[in-house]
Amino acid sequence: MTVPFETVRKTLTARMASFAGIEQARIEYANAQQPGGGIFKPPAEGVWCAFEIQYATPFFCGMADKPGYRRPGQVVIQCFCRRSTGLSALNMLADALSDHFQAWQSGHIECMEVAQQVVGDFEDYYQINVNVRFRAG
Repeated sequence: MTVPFETVRKTLTARMASFAGIEQARIEYANAQQPGGGIFKPPAEGVWCAFEIQYATPFFCGMADKPGYRRPGQVVIQCFCRRSTGLSALNMLADALSDHFQAWQSGHIECMEVAQQVVGDFEDYYQINVNVRFRAG
């Protein structure tokens, strides 16, 4: 069964929206309209995230009335804090996100392992990415 891209987006975005480890106002969703209009503004203190879905090359998974394809990919949750504020809050956030996504499934969409990628300093921020591998179909 080939799962439509929009179904994948809605399902994975809903999973992130159900995450209680950070206020939803601190999460930037890809191309989402912000409350009150405008663009997302990082908070002055604490941690915040950006949520994005990246797809990999689909592969054939079976034949019924028509060919079926699996859509693998990864959810990338970019996690930020201000420079020189330490890593504890980011690591605790990464652990909580890992617990929330790892080995979770909804219908034909399955999240698998979660990895942390250190990106490091950029301008006034420090960044790590939480990468969640998934497959749909």
